[in-house]
Amino acid sequence: MNALQKTLAIIAMLALVSQSVRHAYRLWLEPRGSVLDKYDQPLKSDIEKASSLEELLSRYDKVRKEADEKRQERLKGTGKDVPYAEEQQSEPYKTERALHDAITDWEKKSAEIHDLRFFWFSGFVLFVLGFVIYKRSNRWFGLTLLMAAFSEFIYWTSPTFFSPGGHEYDRLLANKLAFSVVSLILLLPVIWMGGIFPNTNGKEQAKP
Repeated sequence: MNALQKTLAIIAMLALVSQSVRHAYRLWLEPRGSVLDKYDQPLKSDIEKASSLEELLSRYDKVRKEADEKRQERLKGTGKDVPYAEEQQSEPYKTERALHDAITDWEKKSAEIHDLRFFWFSGFVLFVLGFVIYKRSNRWFGLTLLMAAFSEFIYWTSPTFFSPGGHEYDRLLANKLAFSVVSLILLLPVIWMGGIFPNTNGKEQAKP
């Protein structure tokens, strides 16, 4: 059993350490954007500076009204007749689409933060149960619950694949980093409890 525990502990530690480092890098050190963004994508910078969903919605409401008015003009035949694809690359349709995508992206990240917190705390309940059962009654059953707990920890704190940038993206990364570090700290008493990595101080030597 000790060999299995060592293997699982090594895998869990590797996963939690590596992804914690990655989250920290992406949150604080990763270069973002380009010096050309202010020329090519001025709206992108404004979107990333938004501090709340309500701020994006306020901008979207105004642009949506303008776009709807132009659509009505086109339907009535009073607007400028241009190909649909070309029209979508002009204002206010281009800004409308960008804001729409930004709001959708924000909502997806908010949903992932909610999922992360719910399932991580579900894993924490499994961790407490597993820890107690391992110590007091059944080591195999306790180990099974601990494996389930750390599976939740590692999966829900794993790297996100959402596009970088924006207030909600940083909040998602901060949550994942915090929960990864806490999960790593919780792994330490499990290692100690199971005597998984005993400190022999070099006393054990290979027998001839």
